[in-house]
Order: sequence, then C-alpha cells, then structure tokens
Amino acid sequence: MHVKPYLTFEQQVNLLQTRGLVVDDIRLAQDILASINYCRFTGYALAFMETPERFKAGVTFDHVFQVIRFDEKLRDLLAIALECIEIDFRTTFAYQHSMRYNVLGYTDSRNFCDPQKHSSVLEKVEQEIANSKEKYIQHLRLEYGNVPVWAMVEVVSFGSIVRMFRSMPKGDQPHIARRYAMKSDILGSYIQHISVVRNMCAHHSRLWDKIFYGVRPLNHWRKANLPVVDTQHLFHTLLLVYRLTQHIPAVYFDRTAWRYDLIALLKEFQKLPNCNTFEIMGIPANGFEDVWWE
Repeated sequence: MHVKPYLTFEQQVNLLQTRGLVVDDIRLAQDILASINYCRFTGYALAFMETPERFKAGVTFDHVFQVIRFDEKLRDLLAIALECIEIDFRTTFAYQHSMRYNVLGYTDSRNFCDPQKHSSVLEKVEQEIANSKEKYIQHLRLEYGNVPVWAMVEVVSFGSIVRMFRSMPKGDQPHIARRYAMKSDILGSYIQHISVVRNMCAHHSRLWDKIFYGVRPLNHWRKANLPVVDTQHLFHTLLLVYRLTQHIPAVYFDRTAWRYDLIALLKEFQKLPNCNTFEIMGIPANGFEDVWWE
C-alpha cells in the first residue's frame, strides 16, 4: 500500500515552492501551516493552480491565505442567518405539529408517512434526548416521563427535525410551509439544503467554491420570472438564505443589514490576483442589483 510520507512544516513550504507558489516570508508560512493544516491550505489553493501539481505564474502564499480568511468571514456571516432560519423552523415545526397531533405526536408513527423511516428517526431523536444534559429535559423526563415536542426541538439535531418534517403526510406539511409562503415539497428541498450548508459552516468546511447538486431553482418558489442563476454555486444559496429570512421578524433578524454586510464582504474580495472569485461563486456581473434580492 502506497502512503504519502510525513512532511515537516519546513518541507511543506518547500513542496509548495517547488510547485511554483511564491513564498515571501517562509517563517510566517510555516506558522500558518502549523495552525490550519497543509491539506486545508491546498484545498483553497486549487483555485490558483494550472494543474494539480503547478500553480499559476505569480501566485503567492498570501493570495491563498486571503481566500482562506475570506471564507472564514463568509461562513461566520452566513451562520448568523442560518441560525435564525433554523430556530424559526424548529419553532414553527413544534407549534404546528403539537397543534395538529398533540405535544407527543412526534412519537406516534401514525402521524408520519412511513412507519419504518419514522422508527429510524425517532430512535435517533430519543438517543439525542437521552444524551441531553439540559436541566429542563431531565426534569420533564423525571416528572412526566416524556419530553413534549416544544422541548424536543431544542435538543435534537436540525437534521432530525428536517427528516421528521419531510416524513409528515403531504396533507399536513403545508401547515408548516405556509409560514414561508411556499409549497411544502419546495420547502422540504430547500430546508434540507439549508441543513447541509449549516453543517458545513458549523464544521468550518470550505464553502466559497463548493459545488451543490440537486438544489431547486429559485423560480420554483414564485411564479415571477426571476433571473436564471446557477443552482450549483454559492450565490444561489446566498439568495435562498436571504429570501427565507423574509418571514423572520426584523426585531430578531435585520435581513437588510445582513444583505449589506454580505455584499460589502463580497466586494472586498471581488478582485484577487490570479483568481476570479465571482465566477467561482457563480455571481453574475449585476449580482448586487435589487432584481436578485427581491
């Protein structure tokens, strides 16, 4: 079995130099690699390479590091909006589900389309509840022997909530989907995508050049003739996040301020040497005009 050899930080910098990367401060480069991991650095470096083994002429270590810092800021800003969407969806699910089925309805397979899938999801939910150290969860289990849905949604993973929503009968999902002014199958698709992006942000994954598959176009949301945008690139996801926040009260989330902060960040990193950041993220030339952000 062939295994790549261990490299010291000095050797890592030297390898990057042999591949054409300009390193102005070798000591600083070593310190950065000691903190962020060579594999992570080379992932961001892909956008600056002619081939897997050769950088474009003139690319510096700092060019790659700038994109890494940009992606950090982008994840942090996106996470603010995703948190609001997630909390809003958890709240809406708990409210509508308990009103329709009662506060323990999530434990009854008869309230879901596929009893086998529900059993699998419920098993994970019950394990997450059992692992919770929240005092109110422990109190509910001790005092009542159960955990109502409004408490359950606070301690289980967002993925579990999404799976429960998508497992509800088609006739019941619209009670939740109306909150977001869309059809339930569209919400199910979008909220599943939001869950994926949320996890990427939570685990500090590289985001800016991510290619997504199977995401519905935004035109499916409304009947209006919206501009066409590539669903595989990050710009589409940013628009989706912004539009989902339109139903969150401004007192809790200022979506206009968030949009301005996002656009300011994107403009700041619009022109990096040897790297077309807007093309990589799928941002059109007029991407900041209101027509995209309605």
